[in-house]
Amino acid sequence: MADIVRGFSSHFFILNHIEKEAFIQLLPVEDILEAIQSDAPLRPLTFIDIFDETKKVGIDEAKRLVGELRTLDERTIQNAIRDSLREKNATNPTERRHESPLEVADHEHFSLRVKGVDTSFAGVVKGYKSVSGATITWEDIAHQVVKAFNRTKPEHVLVILAKNPADSVISEASEYGRSIGHPNLLILCDPINLVRFLKARATI
Repeated sequence: MADIVRGFSSHFFILNHIEKEAFIQLLPVEDILEAIQSDAPLRPLTFIDIFDETKKVGIDEAKRLVGELRTLDERTIQNAIRDSLREKNATNPTERRHESPLEVADHEHFSLRVKGVDTSFAGVVKGYKSVSGATITWEDIAHQVVKAFNRTKPEHVLVILAKNPADSVISEASEYGRSIGHPNLLILCDPINLVRFLKARATI
């Protein structure tokens, strides 16, 4: 910013009897940058933004290992996510011993600081064996997503899939998000990124 001011050819400084360097010293640079950042459109969050250990494992390696999800228990995935959230100092990383009709989501409402911002989430996990079809459809997850959002109004719902989503899932999820005023509500983790995450945590 200082270099930009130094490059000005305006008569402003002459007419106001002020030196450029003195003007630069008076600039509230931090306030200006904060104001710019607050108005800048934010890139939607991704699974890797939240679980950055995922980056430790390459995509090619994950493609070789993705078949291991077929025999991995859904509870194992839930626990790996929960342990990572504990390490990241997220709120509410409670243990769950069994499924209950009272549950709102696989990972109940929690908050985590991501990119310097405290953000609220709920999490839905679908193991490979939990859905009988070849792919996971919007109908397979919609009830959990809707329930999680309606109950505690998180800013995002993590949807973690051990089986590939059907072609329409992303479109239908986006339509639902827009219908409730949260176009980026869902953060999807597909099987490849899930394997990368689990391998990074030595779970597979």
